Amino acid sequence: MTSALRKVLALALFFASTSAVAIEQWADGRAVLHACVYAHSYEAEIRMSYRNYTLPWGTSVSLIHGWGGLDNGVAITWDNTQTVAVPASSPWTWTVTVRSIISTRTTPKWYEHFDYVWKVVLPNGTTFYEKGNGSTYGYYSANLNDITSRPCTSDGSFIGAPFALGITSVEQW
Repeated sequence: MTSALRKVLALALFFASTSAVAIEQWADGRAVLHACVYAHSYEAEIRMSYRNYTLPWGTSVSLIHGWGGLDNGVAITWDNTQTVAVPASSPWTWTVTVRSIISTRTTPKWYEHFDYVWKVVLPNGTTFYEKGNGSTYGYYSANLNDITSRPCTSDGSFIGAPFALGITSVEQW
């Protein structure tokens, strides 16, 4: 292998590795019991962030999301699906906070994960969906069970620092 070829391969490897780390995302969340009584509800607050250094200025990002878990012992995904615009929070970074009741003591539904896809619209109108895999209907899922403290509050306000949520990419064909 010649020295020139070695340098070209090293440069190609560099560009391949840096483009792979250009996309980042993270999630954190917290939950509270709305009142310190038996028959009340848990609410979650989830902050989602998406960063992509390869996107041009003027790009818009939306979060398509739903909630998943158990409903009367049956697994559910993408319940209460919504699309929300995600404002830019810093250069190449978009952040949004969503809230939802994740369980009540009077119903058998309990949300355990937050399912989502990032919808990215470039300034020229081109749209793509960031879902972490090549499957047709793939998506990301953030684990709500990582919220290990769920205090009760008399006024229902969120207290304490949020917990980092584990994120997995779900392949679905």
